[in-house]
Amino acid sequence: MAVSCKGESGETTQPDSVLTPSGLFSRRAPKPPHASPLRMLVVGDSLSISLGEQMEHALAGAVGIDYTRDGTRSTGLTRPELLDWPARLRERVAGDPPDVVVIMIGANDVMPVEGPDGSRVFFDNPAWPEAYAAKARELVAICRAANPHVRVYWVGVPAMGEAELAKGAIQVNAALSSMCAATPGCRFIDTHAAFSDPAGRYSRHGRDGATGEHLTLRTADGVHMTEAGARLLGGVVLAGIAKREHLPPIAGVDELRAYARDVHPTPDQTAAAEPQAKPKKTKARPSGKVYTVKKGDTLRLIARRLGISADDLMEINPNAEATRLSLGQSLRLPVKR
Repeated sequence: MAVSCKGESGETTQPDSVLTPSGLFSRRAPKPPHASPLRMLVVGDSLSISLGEQMEHALAGAVGIDYTRDGTRSTGLTRPELLDWPARLRERVAGDPPDVVVIMIGANDVMPVEGPDGSRVFFDNPAWPEAYAAKARELVAICRAANPHVRVYWVGVPAMGEAELAKGAIQVNAALSSMCAATPGCRFIDTHAAFSDPAGRYSRHGRDGATGEHLTLRTADGVHMTEAGARLLGGVVLAGIAKREHLPPIAGVDELRAYARDVHPTPDQTAAAEPQAKPKKTKARPSGKVYTVKKGDTLRLIARRLGISADDLMEINPNAEATRLSLGQSLRLPVKR
């Protein structure tokens, strides 16, 4: 029997801009004398942490699986200044190359990406999907260089609550899906539908058809997962892996797969009522402070980092495009509410 589990402890209360080192731990049992364990690695951004935890619990105690996870918040392929994922992945696959790699990166990538010539390719540029796919393809190539027979499963971005992120997620998923379709050894796992209501819209809530229980699947930010949402995510991903990898019967895996089969998002009544509501309008006030745009910045990322309203920031900078800022550009900052 050979089972090891390593991984980050999960979400923290630190600011998104702070990179916390992965907390790695392991549980190992003696290896069987004539069997090689299936080496499985899960890496990615903050959503991969929830996914990795659920897969770890499901695979705990399974015979012949060596499991490792490594997730870091607020990272992505378009934010190399926060974490260089190609370098990080090379370190993780060196020495003991995995047989299966699950990658969940993309939720933070609705922003400019570096093109082949080093220039910034903005998100609304028709060249962005291919430039982004090239970054993703590099990670698959790193895995294949370590193990030519590796199977890479790229987990797509689930439906997002914020309109701008929701629209961006569709473009990110399209680029990743096309990349996997054209890249040997890579499969794309679509999670968008699993977190969308019957009309295809994002919803925070769902219903367990087996128990009748009503569930909250997503946190208030419209991005991250609750415990129920994480279980749904884990079940969707394991359903896409278990059969192809010929995993033996594992109670935890079967449980999550059944959960993903039975749980379905329901129309969000709050969201449905929003168009009829008349929100109170308040005018943003400039604080007199100025922010200088850095590489990889977007208006919403700046607002989140500084703890100010993104809508206020946009209101007092009417000529600034949300995802098309220039390096060194000056933005007026609003008063915090």
